[in-house]
Amino acid sequence: MIEYRCFRNEDPPRLADAWRAASLGPSAMQPMTTSILEAGVLSKPYFDRNGLIVAVDAGRVVGFAHAGFGPTADRAAIDTSSGSTLLVVVVPHAEEKEIGDELLRRSEAYLRERGATRLIGGGNGHFRGFYLGLYGGSDLPGILDSSPAMQQVFLRAGYRNCERITVLRRSLDGFRVPVNRLHMAIRRTTVMHVVDEPERRSWWEAATTTGVALRRYELRNKTGELLGSSTFWDMQPLSQAWGVVAAGLLHVDIEGPRRRQGLAQYLVAEAMHDLAEEGVAMVEAHTTDANVPAASLLHKLGFSQAEQGTIFEKPTT
Repeated sequence: MIEYRCFRNEDPPRLADAWRAASLGPSAMQPMTTSILEAGVLSKPYFDRNGLIVAVDAGRVVGFAHAGFGPTADRAAIDTSSGSTLLVVVVPHAEEKEIGDELLRRSEAYLRERGATRLIGGGNGHFRGFYLGLYGGSDLPGILDSSPAMQQVFLRAGYRNCERITVLRRSLDGFRVPVNRLHMAIRRTTVMHVVDEPERRSWWEAATTTGVALRRYELRNKTGELLGSSTFWDMQPLSQAWGVVAAGLLHVDIEGPRRRQGLAQYLVAEAMHDLAEEGVAMVEAHTTDANVPAASLLHKLGFSQAEQGTIFEKPTT
């Protein structure tokens, strides 16, 4: 008889055991430990024990599902109108499908009780409250194709494909900044500022990146006006498990009037060159099928596809 309940304080070691036993694919942090789980999940200020549903069989945790929310428009609080089941983790078991289905059903019930009218499957740049750097690399990638059993949990429950996310990587071995007339013109009229551990720009950014080493590159003109910025983070401990020093590109922001002037490519290329000088061996970034400009930018800089994932959405009835 499988017991389903919410998280308890004695669960972390058994949750880590379940994570290690489950088939989550190459972009899941392994080996998972209690301390890593604590840092990336349980210590978050908005963690709610009722949103982490645990399946137990004869005292052993055989699976868990974790529900969470994204931020309000001003990124100053949690918005419960839309909710996501970020992960459904199930160990090999005779009732594996049934366990996954029941965990998802209970996760949906929790989200609805909190007020969610839109149900999502998987995390992304908006729903990244938990598991940053523990599943999917530089950001949350939905549910990866390398986790097919987890994707099937959502498909069996009637979810539909909402968005495809591509995980792209670029080795910095031998990386050179593009040299062309446009980049030379930008270099003559701008100054790059490197800010380690920058001030977080919102409550949500502070909450989701606590314990994460950020580096922000700010491009300014000669008068000090901010033209754009790019933010990277040190992808520990996941990259350590890969055996490389890796940085994750979280976002690139170009001020509205300055877009489509080549600043984004210049900014990211210069940042990658600086990271390579600091000993970073690889940069990872995520993009969606809908974000054609971002995909084009990363392609020009030599990124190639490593994995893909899917954000699922349950149709409203």
